Amino acid sequence: MSRLFALIYLLTITFCSAQNKNNTSNNDSIMMTVVLRHQQTNPVEAIQEKVMKQKFYEKLTSSHAKILSWNVVMGIGQILTLKFSAQYLREVNNVFEKGAWGGFNTEFYPTYDFLPVYPQMLQKEKDLNK
Repeated sequence: MSRLFALIYLLTITFCSAQNKNNTSNNDSIMMTVVLRHQQTNPVEAIQEKVMKQKFYEKLTSSHAKILSWNVVMGIGQILTLKFSAQYLREVNNVFEKGAWGGFNTEFYPTYDFLPVYPQMLQKEKDLNK
């Protein structure tokens, strides 16, 4: 269900971006969290060999995506947070389809930075509990 929501959200962003191409601001970027789940039937060396043969790291580096974070999570795999202009969604998707598939199971989630909102929420919580 969450994948369906993510797909609908991404399609909406892409459609709105295309409709408003002449009116886009300088902040038309989106953030995406990508979960690369290790295929546990393969040892890490086999996974790395597969994605390296497919030039995954090179494709990601040469794409329009900026890597904001990249973490290894034990028992899960790797979690990346990317930022890129909405117009490059197809290109970023192709990087994973042609570079990571076969080594990882992939999941994609639209993401936003909550950190700037956190102090406001903290203050609202304090006000509510006075």
